[in-house]
Amino acid sequence: MSEVSVDARLIGIIGKPHGIKGEITVMLLTDYPKTIKSGDTLFFDEKCKKKIEVGSIRWKKVRRYYIAVIKFKDIDSRNDAENLKGASLFRSVKDSPELKENEYWVDDIINCLVYTKNNIFVGKVINVEKFAANDNLTVKIENKDLDIRNLDSSVLYIPVIESYIESMNLKDKKIILKKIPEYI
Repeated sequence: MSEVSVDARLIGIIGKPHGIKGEITVMLLTDYPKTIKSGDTLFFDEKCKKKIEVGSIRWKKVRRYYIAVIKFKDIDSRNDAENLKGASLFRSVKDSPELKENEYWVDDIINCLVYTKNNIFVGKVINVEKFAANDNLTVKIENKDLDIRNLDSSVLYIPVIESYIESMNLKDKKIILKKIPEYI
């Protein structure tokens, strides 16, 4: 069972206004940006209390990447848009896209307990870092008796690839490793 009750997931940060009619640039943090559509309800808080409706969304190319330009309902001027700058945007968990097999939400992985395949406790996942080749679990080592050679840190970085991960049971918040990375 999850230690943290999540009502919504962070999907973006509101940037500067775009034009004079209330459009706003949004830095989207989701891997599923195209699932945000006109008419969707987004929130300014994790408990889904302060809501705002997407009026329209379009994409603007900036150098080599695209940013979202969103027009929210009832935000009709540059001044209204300026007041939202820096706000976090959340999407309700129930409105999140369906995941494929072996895909996980980062907030479901955080706080999972990590064990070796011999059922030796290693520690707890405190972060998931996204890199070009693969994601890495950042595990805070909590087992002081664990003998890991050349380890000078209290954290362990584990690539989320088949060579290192035996299983991920998010219901029980438990991750089993095939092996501890040998590069440490």
